[in-house]
Amino acid sequence: MKIASILFLCLFFNMLFAQSPVAPTAKGAAPMSEANSVPGITRALVIGISNYQEDGIPDLKYADKDAKEFVKFLKSKGGGSLKDEQIKLLTNEQATYGQIYAELDWLLETSGPDDQVLIYFSGHGDVETKTKRQPGFLLAYDTPPTNYMIGALRLNDLNDYLETLVDQKAKIIVITDACHSGNLAGGRDGVLATATALSSQFMNQVKIMSCQPNEISLEGEQWGGGRGVFSYHLIDGLVGMADSNKDDIVTLSELERYLDQTVPVETDQQQYPNTTGAKGTKLVQVDPVELVALMAERAAPQQMKPITSKGLETDILAAADTSVQELYQEFLVAVDSHYFLPSDINKDRQSGRSASELYDILSHETSLAAMQGLMKRNFAAALQDDSQQAINAYLRADQAELNRRWNDEIDHYKTNPLYLAKAASVLGKGHVLYNQLIAKQYYFEGLIKRLEGGKLGDTIMLNQALALEFKALELDSGAAYVYNEIGLIYDGIRLVYKAADNERMNSILFQKQLDNYEAAMELAPKWVMPYHNASYTYREWRKFDMAEEMAEKTVSLDSSLYLVYERLAFSYYYVGKYSKAIELNKKIISLNPDSSLYYYNIACLESLLNHNSQSLDWLELAIQHGYKYEQIETDSDLENIRSEEQYKLLIQKYFPEKR
Repeated sequence: MKIASILFLCLFFNMLFAQSPVAPTAKGAAPMSEANSVPGITRALVIGISNYQEDGIPDLKYADKDAKEFVKFLKSKGGGSLKDEQIKLLTNEQATYGQIYAELDWLLETSGPDDQVLIYFSGHGDVETKTKRQPGFLLAYDTPPTNYMIGALRLNDLNDYLETLVDQKAKIIVITDACHSGNLAGGRDGVLATATALSSQFMNQVKIMSCQPNEISLEGEQWGGGRGVFSYHLIDGLVGMADSNKDDIVTLSELERYLDQTVPVETDQQQYPNTTGAKGTKLVQVDPVELVALMAERAAPQQMKPITSKGLETDILAAADTSVQELYQEFLVAVDSHYFLPSDINKDRQSGRSASELYDILSHETSLAAMQGLMKRNFAAALQDDSQQAINAYLRADQAELNRRWNDEIDHYKTNPLYLAKAASVLGKGHVLYNQLIAKQYYFEGLIKRLEGGKLGDTIMLNQALALEFKALELDSGAAYVYNEIGLIYDGIRLVYKAADNERMNSILFQKQLDNYEAAMELAPKWVMPYHNASYTYREWRKFDMAEEMAEKTVSLDSSLYLVYERLAFSYYYVGKYSKAIELNKKIISLNPDSSLYYYNIACLESLLNHNSQSLDWLELAIQHGYKYEQIETDSDLENIRSEEQYKLLIQKYFPEKR
């Protein structure tokens, strides 16, 4: 049987309960067998990410659709008849790192004894390095592909949330369907490592997994017009198709049997779901009307309708005083326009109160008490977004971001530490993100000090930058970009000592640079910048073989950074290793064939080697690609070929006006 789908290596689809295995349900409502005895409220956080922001994280096709279909199930009678205000749905660009943590806070702040909490995640799961410091991650929409520690949902953090909810005597269900193609930082091993981490953190619970270890989880258009095969049949089974004895109850055993009868058959025996737990666990009470409607829908599939939610704010604001409503609207406008702090006022923005000033007023407004948690979370998420985007851009070696740093555009970063400090203050010291936010604050403060100190040659400022980055590491030791920044600071300090001809200190600082770049490589092995910086350091230390090795690694990770070869080629040129410089320029041409410079460089190098014929051939290629006459006529490196007749003919052919 042909399967028109995209294949994804399955991490697993995991159902985890905080209570005894016989009590919980596979949905957002109370267990159907006990529905009349449990007075608590169910709240669900449902996340589905198909389209990831960063190119380094491959997109899925239907994870967001699966999440929306799960919400649709939760709103059905069989799924518990949850209302909009009981569900937070985050798909694709809504499911940012900051927003996911914000909604986890919502669950903490609103859930109490006998309430039920459901967390559903469909997207990528991975690790970068299988160390104790990286137990596994669920990747957010804006997670950087080269340093998960600073932009993904850490499983340790998720466990902390769940433990707190258990302490609050809430009932918990966690469902994860985290699949990927093996092209992330952790490769295929990252899948198994994250699966193991999830499993070991939530032991002795009922689990439903989309496939066996090392199998492939399939998705395709033949399932509901575009779904994951497992999610498609899971919901069908819960609605009632798994009710084999027709008693209007679906047990774990029945669901397992139903999945075994459908998924392997429809995937040519490539995928076998896996369940563990008490087989007699009652999962749902079937609604016969919904089951009949589903069977009819399967016979004549219809296009999936979008899910809408009016949210919490409307009702609360309607009951508030008009002046309060106006303040809140002013707050939203200020946040949307990034007018976060009073210091943000400039000539292009109308005067008025900043979001920070308005938040301080609204957070004490008693009529908005029920939505102040929402305000806090969303304001904190907005405050940290610019900083996260700047870090993400650096982690993907975005040329505009690199240029800002190389050109010492200090003013661009001056608001970042201020916004991060405010975000940390808004959330408070007890929040799970507090240390990470302060660490990023120190990072940006250190970056500013390095750029200023490097520009002025001021070792005091550079040492202040170093102290700030060490403080950042104390709070977040997994931040590869901080280690990389420390290496750059040591380079700035070294340049000052080099000016003073202190070679012993230079050598010490060279080694300190490399130690920190290597630490960054270990934490983020697919991030290009530490390799790029290490290549530069080895070149300056005249260890050209190692410089070339790091350059090779840099280009293998990001071929657009061919400039590392250019710098290395010039190093070989200055020490007379012309043949090596020629080979590097040829590599650059293979990556950037339209630039005349590298053809010209080879012409000069061949001339210096007295390879006149080859030099003239490369010179003609340089001219054909646009190299200018003025540099050719004055460059001493071409002195050996100027007396050649072919040289004169080239000039006459391409620059007749000069003869």
